[in-house]
Amino acid sequence: MLEARAFEPDFLRRLDRLVLGVKRARTVRAGQRTIGRVQGLGIEPENFKEYAEGDDLRFLDWNAYARLDDLLIRTYRAERQVEITIMLDASASMAMPERDDKFGLARALAATFAYIGMAENDAVRMVSFGSRPIRLQITPFYRRREQYQSFKPFLTELQCAGETRLSSAVGELLVHRRLAGVVIVISDFLVNQTDFEEAMLHLLGTRQEVKLVHVMGEMESEGSYPPGMYRVRDSESGELREVAFGPELAAACRSRVAAISERIREFCVNHAIVYAQAFGARHLDAILERELPVMGVIR
Repeated sequence: MLEARAFEPDFLRRLDRLVLGVKRARTVRAGQRTIGRVQGLGIEPENFKEYAEGDDLRFLDWNAYARLDDLLIRTYRAERQVEITIMLDASASMAMPERDDKFGLARALAATFAYIGMAENDAVRMVSFGSRPIRLQITPFYRRREQYQSFKPFLTELQCAGETRLSSAVGELLVHRRLAGVVIVISDFLVNQTDFEEAMLHLLGTRQEVKLVHVMGEMESEGSYPPGMYRVRDSESGELREVAFGPELAAACRSRVAAISERIREFCVNHAIVYAQAFGARHLDAILERELPVMGVIR
């Protein structure tokens, strides 16, 4: 399975110098690094204050002392780590079509973002949603790349089942309120528009910085199934019907995927959400090269 690549040394070496860009500000705003007005070891000076007993002498400003004959302490903005949550769709549709290895691609991408997110010791966790009834599987937060391998058993043991109930998953995640951070959602987004929008607005309403990765299999996105008669069962609802697959149905598949993608992209543009596409497991390397900059990953 493709997710195994995300733990291979050669693959990780390609990611070693990458950093997940997170918006920075001097005050707490939606999904941005908190830069507090406290004495810290940052590189950007903020202000001066009078020396008091117990202050760190390393921050004495000797130039100010020479000019003013007064002991002043230079203060800096201290950067604090951000919490990054990677939400991974493990509903039944993510396993179909089986030959596409769509779920392997999704897990490889989740691992990739976890590894990159830990570059600056930010706290990273993974959350999977799916099964019946909706329930989340959540890892602890890990901060150091030495802990990265702790994600491997979580990813390799996941099984796809149940409906894609995105708004329910987000609601369950946010029951346990934490500081605003970054939420990366990896899914095929085969949900109705209302469910999708409710989920995204709920995340934005709790001041998260949201990034979406739209994962599709190559066969389903291109409609490249071999022609012939098929008995098709909806992987999530169980509905069974027979279809004759040919050029017209292939075109309909492509049109549906394009419509879903366009609706998601338009919503993201209107709500300042980062959106990236990952179509086709065999294109993993090209996807990383093309979409990582879109997701704010910088070298």
